[in-house]
Amino acid sequence: MAVTGTGAGLEGIIAAESSICYIDGQEGILSYQGYNIHTLADHASFEEVVFLLWNGKLPTRSELDELKSGLVRHRAIPGEVVEFLRNVPQAVPMDVLRTAVSMLGIYDPAAKDMSREANVLKAQKLMAQTATIVTTYDRLRNGREIVEGDPGLDFAANFLYTLTGKKPEEISIRALDIALTLHADHELNASTFAGRVTAATLSDIYSAVTSAIGALKGPLHGGANEDVIRFLLQVDANSDVAVQEVRDALN
Repeated sequence: MAVTGTGAGLEGIIAAESSICYIDGQEGILSYQGYNIHTLADHASFEEVVFLLWNGKLPTRSELDELKSGLVRHRAIPGEVVEFLRNVPQAVPMDVLRTAVSMLGIYDPAAKDMSREANVLKAQKLMAQTATIVTTYDRLRNGREIVEGDPGLDFAANFLYTLTGKKPEEISIRALDIALTLHADHELNASTFAGRVTAATLSDIYSAVTSAIGALKGPLHGGANEDVIRFLLQVDANSDVAVQEVRDALN
């Protein structure tokens, strides 16, 4: 049966149904597993949100502790990936991330194990190691030494610590934790769709995430954020015309 829509791409077409995330842009609603994003941002940690998205419910204390310990345990990335990050030519960070994540699959002996237990473990590894890839590459490309993670720090705090080399202030930790929560899931966007298509072929989780990162890189998706940051860095915040420059860009 042919299915047609009225817009470009998949606009107006129901490609899947999910209870994981709900978005109503017109009403300004974003919810995860039925929990309003404002409630989660105010009262839940990023690790709690991760557990909620993966399991459909908020964790008990023991479940949260188990997830946190797993994320800490799997932070380290293979030495071969570190060497790639050390020697890769100056490149678009998303290109580096896409390639490094793909490499993780090569060095994971359980990459082809499709059991639920193995995939849960790989999901923890990807969550923890993707952050390590980002902070490691940023330090190396700026000529700085790699900072080893602190097992006593939670996800957001450790990311800031390994990125800057300094123990972060509480306000910075909280700000990043909320930002991670806000960006944790945005329904069936382009990168999620690309990852699901790859996973639906019974390919491995590393391939699915690599596909998702490839889609995220595009200027009509996550790449748009790069253009925004680039523009904001060019705007003189002390200038009287800064606000007008931003308005002109939005128009």
